[in-house]
Parts: sequence; C-alpha cells; structure tokens
Amino acid sequence: MSSAQISASSKYPVKRLLLIAAKLAVTGVLVWYLLGEVDLQKSGQHLAGFDVGWGVLALLVVALLFLVAALRWHIYARALNISLGIGVAFRLYLIGQFFGQILPAGVGGDAVRVWLLTRRGVAVGPGVSSVVLERLTGLLGILILIAVLLPLTFTYVDESWERYAIVLLLAVAAAGISAIVGLSFVPRLITKWRHVAMISKLADVASEARRAGLMPKPALNALALSLVMHLLAVLAVYILAQGLDMEITPLACLALVPVVLLLSTMPISVAGWGVRENVMVAALAFAGAESSEALALSILFGLALLALSLVGAVIWLVQGRADSRRSMNDKNDTEAVL
Repeated sequence: MSSAQISASSKYPVKRLLLIAAKLAVTGVLVWYLLGEVDLQKSGQHLAGFDVGWGVLALLVVALLFLVAALRWHIYARALNISLGIGVAFRLYLIGQFFGQILPAGVGGDAVRVWLLTRRGVAVGPGVSSVVLERLTGLLGILILIAVLLPLTFTYVDESWERYAIVLLLAVAAAGISAIVGLSFVPRLITKWRHVAMISKLADVASEARRAGLMPKPALNALALSLVMHLLAVLAVYILAQGLDMEITPLACLALVPVVLLLSTMPISVAGWGVRENVMVAALAFAGAESSEALALSILFGLALLALSLVGAVIWLVQGRADSRRSMNDKNDTEAVL
C-alpha cells in the first residue's frame, strides 16, 4: 500500500468520527432547544395518561409499514436478479432498522442491509443498488404525497413564508433525487472525476440501478407501495394522538405529518431524534395542538419505531447463534471426514 493510500485510509475514520460527533451535537442542540420551549412536565403527564390499547394498535400499523417497505425492497431486488424472498427481506429490513436506530451514522442501517446481502452471496454492487433504489423511491413517494396534499396543507399553513419554505423543501429534495439519477446518464462526463471516491461510487451504483429503476412495472409498484407506507405512518401518528386524547382530526394529520416525516429523514441527527420532535411541535401547532402534546406524540412515534426495530435485534441475535452452530457443525463434519 502506498503512502498516499495509507494517509487516505487514516483520514477516513477521522472524518467518520467527526460526522458522528456532528450528528450527536445537532441532536443535543435540538433537544436543548425543546427543553426551553416546551413544558416537559405537561408532556410527561400526557405520556403517563397514554392509552396503551391505542399504542398496541399503532405498533401493528408500524409493523405493517415495515412489511410494506420490505416488499418494496424485494421488488427491486428481484428486478436486479437478487434472490431475496419477502420473508427474508422483512427480517433483514428489521435488522437494518435496529442498527439505523442505534448507529449515529446516517445510513448505518442501510449499510448493514448491504452487508447482510453480501453474506448471502450477493455482490456488493447489486446489493447497494437495491437499497439505494428502495430509499430513493421512498423519498420520491413522500415528495409526491406532500405535493398532492399541498392545497390541504395550505389550509392550515397560512403564512406566506412558511408556504414558500415547504415548496422550497420539495424543490431541493426533488433536485437531489434528479442529481443522483442523472449520474447514470452521464458516465462519460464524470470519467475524469473517477479519482473522487464518492463520485465514482455514486456513478457505479447509479449505472447499475438505472435498468431496474426505470423498468415501468417494478418502479410503479414500488412507488405505489411507498405512498401506502407513508399513509400508514400518518395513520400510526393519528392513532397515537387518539391514545393521548388529542383534539386533532385525520385531515390535519394528513396535511401536516408528511412534512414532519420528510424533514425527519434528514441525516443531521441520530435516528431523526430532535429533528422530528421540533418539526412535530411546529407543524401540529397549525392544527391547534399544544406543544407539550405534540412533543409527547413525537416521542411516542419515535418509541414505536424503536420498539419494532428491537424485533430486528432479536432476529440478529438468533440468526447469529444459528450461523455459529452451522459453522461449528460444518467444522465437525469436516474433521470427521478427515
């Protein structure tokens, strides 16, 4: 290995640590801001009075949400000739969700999913492409949902600058998706920048994913599932709001929660914590919800996602033990033959 390669490899962990530190710092600042803006005692009272029955129903909806996301991933995997059954996709997706919750890195869960695919004999390129396509379709789905619901959203958001902010958010997100997709159409133009690692990786993934992503049937099916998935997330939030006895209508949740979901996907905090709570408080204020109620609702939604991801932790532990036993049996069989 050359001195330049050694230097580059030594810098990578430092950059990774700085990124993690930045996310932790952002999460801390956002939580600190909430401490000064929201009556935490009242939020605690709302949480203490939460109806657990509604919580169980919300967990079932979140579980269905994860299943729909796994089915979306399965569709793209099949288009890329990856052998990934729906049941396996669901298990691997839950494991990825668990690591996405506990790892400070923004795409930690996705990286784990790719790694799990490689352990099943899938090449890195197609594995990355399947995960990227699944993620991009999810982002595109929430953008379409927000765009379609803009007239309804604007009946609650009546300030001009806040309306402009939502439209600008949609435009920036759409431009980001277009830029990533565009990489697959201009491989020659970026050849001279192949020495830039990020550009090279994005170009390879985009080129490999283009064929599957532009196939009408899998793309439209995955997009339809994305819309269903986001509507299920809105439904889960509404159910949790009922458990808190909040006076908020289904239409208000449909108008405002998708914007919360979009902003909480920004990779600037740990698993969306802090961002989701601040945006939920600000968004539901347009529907007349108290800040303490909105904070309690956001915490419950985050805990529901975390609770379902813990199922992924159990699957991970069970799968690891099964792999260890299989490896030990193979070793014993080999020794017996020898």
